[in-house]
Amino acid sequence: MGVKAVFVKKEGGVEVRDVDIPKIQEGELLVKMKACGIDGTDLEKAFGKPVTPPMLGHEVVGEVIESKSSRFKVGDRVFVHHHVFCGRCYYCYRGNYTMCPLFLKTTIEPCGLAEFFRVPRTNVQRGGVLKLPSNLNWDEATFIEPAACVLKALRRVGFQAGDTVSVIGVGPTGSLFIKMLKHFGAALVSVSDLSDFRLDIAKKIGADITVNPSQADFVEVCKKATDGIGVDIGVLGTPTMKPLHTLLQVVRKGGKICIFGAPEKGEEVKLDFSYLFINEISIITSYSTSEVETTTILELMKNRRISFNEIITHKYKLSDAEEAFETARNTSRSLKVIIENG
Repeated sequence: MGVKAVFVKKEGGVEVRDVDIPKIQEGELLVKMKACGIDGTDLEKAFGKPVTPPMLGHEVVGEVIESKSSRFKVGDRVFVHHHVFCGRCYYCYRGNYTMCPLFLKTTIEPCGLAEFFRVPRTNVQRGGVLKLPSNLNWDEATFIEPAACVLKALRRVGFQAGDTVSVIGVGPTGSLFIKMLKHFGAALVSVSDLSDFRLDIAKKIGADITVNPSQADFVEVCKKATDGIGVDIGVLGTPTMKPLHTLLQVVRKGGKICIFGAPEKGEEVKLDFSYLFINEISIITSYSTSEVETTTILELMKNRRISFNEIITHKYKLSDAEEAFETARNTSRSLKVIIENG
């Protein structure tokens, strides 16, 4: 029996193909995808030069339809993380879970953007599958993984309540930064983006300052808002490194910059390291997330401490995935695009 799944085309873009339903072994799960968000990494895999494997669909939730694990039963509503860490290696012992050698070797089959997918035993055993409460609908639950990525980034950069933060790029994940920064007590959140459509949403969900750099000087605006000091933390939420120079001017002496958007392979940028040195500016990267953060985000969401539904602008059926991806890359009219599978 064939089922539909979404794959990256060799010439770029995506296509829906028919594949066989995966067969599961002892300890594994077969899950029917109910909803999956399209994220920036998916778009980069489809249209760019990614540094990570080409599997699509990392924000996936669904219903267990076959279980060979004692931990889950048929009918369970679940969030599934495609990567898990071993918990026993050099990196895991030091809390660098996404650097674990096992991390990129674990994934779901054929991908998250599939009618049905297999969850390997390792993912089940290592906490990559979380049961969803009845008060979280499918679309909302797709935010567990991307919000967890943001939480990990905030922890890596040492965010504290009362910090001032600037975010360049307020796409789907940049918007999550706004929501979570305000939830955790940021004193000021200023954002920059070339899309007025996305800036309007950013303002509605909590951004204190929104700037289109084609219309105003983001550095000048941020400096004025912080009495000339600059912000404590800058977040680069775009895959291009060009705005890094802007963040270097926006961040205060002794401040930090988080590179969150995944750069294309081989992308380079020239930096004046004497400026970094004399001003003690730290540049910190943050890649992916782990069960440490996904579990925390699920607790926040199920207790209604935070919600992300207002970020969703479009919903598509799995069979319309090609159109969904084109919409998701159109920054002038979309923010978060969800693919549903009823």
